[in-house]
Amino acid sequence: MAIIAGMCLVESCAFRPCTDMTAYFGPVHSRITGSSDSWSGAWGIQAGAEALVPCNRDFPVSAWGGLNISMQGAGWEDDWGEGLQTGVTRLWYLNVPLTVRYPFGSGFYGEAGLQPGFLLSAKDKWDGQSEDWGEYLKTFDLGIPLGLGYNFPNNFGVGLRVTPGVLNINSSEWAESYTDRNLVVGVHARYTFKGKEK
Repeated sequence: MAIIAGMCLVESCAFRPCTDMTAYFGPVHSRITGSSDSWSGAWGIQAGAEALVPCNRDFPVSAWGGLNISMQGAGWEDDWGEGLQTGVTRLWYLNVPLTVRYPFGSGFYGEAGLQPGFLLSAKDKWDGQSEDWGEYLKTFDLGIPLGLGYNFPNNFGVGLRVTPGVLNINSSEWAESYTDRNLVVGVHARYTFKGKEK
């Protein structure tokens, strides 16, 4: 909300971008899927911005590129001989979503694309303790964002985006035996700054 408020303030000062730009913020529900069976879902947040890629086109789809910061990861439970222990592995990613959108009319659109991601931080947290988990995870990830959205006439909008990962995120000595991938589902509130008219 702070990002959106700041951009609204900039726009009120007669600033107009050269292309349409969208700022968004919202909760995400993420988990790690694959060979390991102890992972469960975890809630996080995601904030970012995307810009329309201007191009001469005779078809209705539009291309968008952007950046977002995503707090994701997964919960877990394990028994180390002292009873069942629960915790959460918290992952922070810098993602670069590259999508194409197809409008359905009346403000609705669908989108799909590719999303490279770069691991910024990985912490394993349980019972008030925290441990760096970065050495066990790869720094690069790749997801396939798929989404639906709706744009209101006043430049606000909402969106739902599901991003399954396609790469094994494990980098430990057991990486070949345990294939785990990210899965993130996000709901976003959006605001679009309209670009200058040609």
